[in-house]
Amino acid sequence: MDGSRAQTLLRTVTHPAVWSLPVMVLLVIAAMPFNDGFYNFWVNYDAQGGVQQQEQIYATRIFRHTSGVLCGQLLALLAGVSLARRYAHAAALAIAVPLALLLAGVTIAVAYPLAQAREGIFLTTPPLDDPVLVRVLLCELGAYPLFAAAGVGLGALLGERLRRRRVRLPLAILLVLGWSVAVMTGLLQDDRFGAPTVLLWTVSPVAAGTAIALAGLSMDVWSAPPVLVGDWGRGASTALLVSTSAYALGLNLLAVLAERRRRGDGAPTGPGPASSRRA
Repeated sequence: MDGSRAQTLLRTVTHPAVWSLPVMVLLVIAAMPFNDGFYNFWVNYDAQGGVQQQEQIYATRIFRHTSGVLCGQLLALLAGVSLARRYAHAAALAIAVPLALLLAGVTIAVAYPLAQAREGIFLTTPPLDDPVLVRVLLCELGAYPLFAAAGVGLGALLGERLRRRRVRLPLAILLVLGWSVAVMTGLLQDDRFGAPTVLLWTVSPVAAGTAIALAGLSMDVWSAPPVLVGDWGRGASTALLVSTSAYALGLNLLAVLAERRRRGDGAPTGPGPASSRRA
């Protein structure tokens, strides 16, 4: 009985719906200092004049209120992969999408008061009255369920290979490292997207980072007078939603086709009653 209770407790604790929510809270809190100091460290450490200082204040507001969203998208993807290991394909999707929406709600619920506490008196307009900030937030948070669905498709496609520790651990490390590089590629875009445009439409984390960066840095403050050289991240936000939707649809279709092929070959078709109870 003790062993059965321990296994039940372990399955409960390791369920994505249990561990992902507190992890999301911690990610937002941990990301806030990075986002708060991003402009001064990566963009312009010595803002001069009223225009540059205004950009500094406005861009920092954007970064603060989007604290944790890029980490949350990765977390939604990983939660989807984890759910695919526990449930049949359709059931995993049915759980992953609302869980991702809940993660999005937790992200904004934690980030908003933390960002507000750091704002000074220089911006008199409430954050949610800013159409640029609201748009980029909606697009970034709207990508959560798409990433979760893509994670389910990826997990279902990889199938039994994810149960091997020697496969799962290197894959997770490569995913996190690749995600970090892609996100930073997007965040370091200045005024306009300077990397190959194809990256926006094929690498979703690049588009996610670019949308946030350009939302606050679309004005060329070095010219006199300042001129608009970007689109406030609209194009990158569109690319984010389109590319993530394509990944979610494509990976799940491939997973369905792979499952049908396994059935035709007489191989096991995915998490059965026994495997669905594993962590």
